[in-house]
Formats: sequence, structure tokens, C-alpha cells
Amino acid sequence: MSDVALVISDLGRGGTQRLLTNLANLWSQSGVEVSVITLQRRDQDFFQLSPSVQRIEIGNVSESKSIFSAVQRNFSRIRAIREAVRSTGAPVVVGFIGATNILTIAACIGLKVRVVISERNDPRAQSIGRIWDFLRWAFYRFADVVTANSHGAVNSLARYVPKRKLAYVPNILVIPPESEPFSFACPTILAVGCFHRQKAFDVLLESFAMICAQITDWQLAFVGDGPEKETLREQVRRLGIDERVQWLGAKEDPFPYYRAAEIFALPSRYEGTPNVLLEAMACGLPVVVSDGSPGPLEWVEDGISGKVVPVENAQALADALLDLIRAPAVRKQLGQAAKSRVAECAPENAVPVWECVIGLSR
Repeated sequence: MSDVALVISDLGRGGTQRLLTNLANLWSQSGVEVSVITLQRRDQDFFQLSPSVQRIEIGNVSESKSIFSAVQRNFSRIRAIREAVRSTGAPVVVGFIGATNILTIAACIGLKVRVVISERNDPRAQSIGRIWDFLRWAFYRFADVVTANSHGAVNSLARYVPKRKLAYVPNILVIPPESEPFSFACPTILAVGCFHRQKAFDVLLESFAMICAQITDWQLAFVGDGPEKETLREQVRRLGIDERVQWLGAKEDPFPYYRAAEIFALPSRYEGTPNVLLEAMACGLPVVVSDGSPGPLEWVEDGISGKVVPVENAQALADALLDLIRAPAVRKQLGQAAKSRVAECAPENAVPVWECVIGLSR
């Protein structure tokens, strides 16, 4: 019998998948019986669960070819999640990511379980599709608790979820010990994340191209992968900066790259509270973020714990990067402040908050 069941579509690449993996493994190591229910099968996993975590795979993730088949398939998913939850015996069920949250709420109707939803982005900025947006509005209010990882997202959710059901929970940072040392061949601006329009890496490339001639000994490096990979590579070729941009691929452990870089940049068009930002700050990197969403601004105060630039403003981003490149002492000062700022995300501080909010009994 499990103490808690966590439901997510998959354990592929992504900040939410990393968070769930960290949470499940930390709880399991401390004696909590944890079950993880996924729609995707484990051969598609990017992150690895501890062997002591019970894994239940539903394997019902293929795309539907019509509205009828989509409805039919989602009813099938709801039934499968319901049976999986029942099989765990867990009194607390936590859903992660938009559509899976909705399916989890529906699956638990009539079951004597406490249903908690973990919203990992800002729903005011992120659409999950017209129908799913409506279902989020209709269903979230029926969860026992709806959590978000930024106060801005909590405020957004208050439009359709009773305030008494809303709660803020921090991301959880698990920083692995230093393994083999890694170093870049030259000073490096680092970007980490999915290659998706959300991250505005196209804006970052434009900004870097603007200052390349002035910083001939610096490079830009990307850790990640995603649907816009080839589009970004083509942009690099068009800008003529091929030799100054390094593509490192997706990494389960990005920390060697944080530790080796000089600056971290995340000029997203919208965000919740991105794990990669907190990880970079925890490694003492000076960070540059956009003001596109309130989540990152809860952690990065301009000139204090990093730099903040207007969203989709390539010139402002270029200026901010150039200022940091020319001021090593400022980089060090901002990096130290950033590291102090994210201390509340350490497991010893963040996990008890999660346990209190979701009602996990030990």
C-alpha cells in the first residue's frame, strides 16, 4: 500500500519530470511508500526513479485521429488511471501537468482519496489547447488542493479555483555532487531547456549575434533538445555565428555545464518557475531573465540577484549580456546573491512544505 501516488504523462525530458523524479526518490529514501503512474512506458524515460518506487505504466499515449477517437481514448485513460490509483491504495494522489491533471481529477471522482493538482506553468500565459483550457477551468475547482510553483500562477488560478484550495509550493533542487570536472574551451553563456518557442532562444541568438564582434573570446552553448532544434540551427547559420555556438544535446545531469559556464540566460516568453533557472542560481551563476512572466521575477531581482530585461527585446538582452561580460566582479556578486536566494528550494526546506500542503502523513 502506497502513501502517495504521483500521476504524470511521462518521465521524458522536462522540468516537471525532473521535479517529480526528485520528489519521488527523496520520499522513497526517507521511508515513504511512493507509486508513480505514467501514461508513457518506461522505455521512453529520460529520468530514472529509485528501484524502491513502484511504477505503474498505462501506455495509452498515441495521438487520436478524430474528435470521436480522442474522446474515446481519454475515457479509456481515465478508467486506466482510476484502476491504477485503486491498485496503489494511496490516500493522496498528486497530478502533474495540464491535461494529465484533468484526467486525474476525473479518474478520482468517487474514490476516497485526496486529490492534489500541481500546475507547473502560468495558466494565464500557457494554453494547453482550447478544449483542455476549458476543461482546466471546469475541473480544477474539484481538486482538494491546487498548487503552483509561483505566486503569480496562484493568482492566475484564483480566477476559477476557490482561494481556500490554492497553495504555493517551491520547486525542489537536488544538486548532485561534482563528478568528473568539465570545462568549456572559452568563457561561455549557457542556455538550458527545451527548444520551444516558449524559451525565446531565437531572441537569445539574435542578441548574441549583435555582440559577437565585441566579445571574440566568448561562446554561447545550449543544453537541450526539442521541436525547434533545426529552426534554431538554421538561424545560427543565417546569422553567421556557427563557430561561436555549441550544441551539447539534452543531459540528465546539466550541473557540470552550470559549474563551467560564466553566465546563464533564459529570456522566455512565458514561464512558471523553471527548474533550470533555480539550478543555475544554486550553482552561483549570474542569470539574465525576461519579464515575460511573474514566476522568474519572484527569484530574480534586477541588479540584486540577476538581470531582468524586457521580453522579446533582443537589444536589451544583448546589452545586459555585454554588461556582465565586461564586469567579472558584478558577475560574482550577482552569482553569490542568486545562490543565497534559492536556498528555500533545498530538499530540507522544500520537501516539508510539499508534505504539509498535500497532506502527506508519515
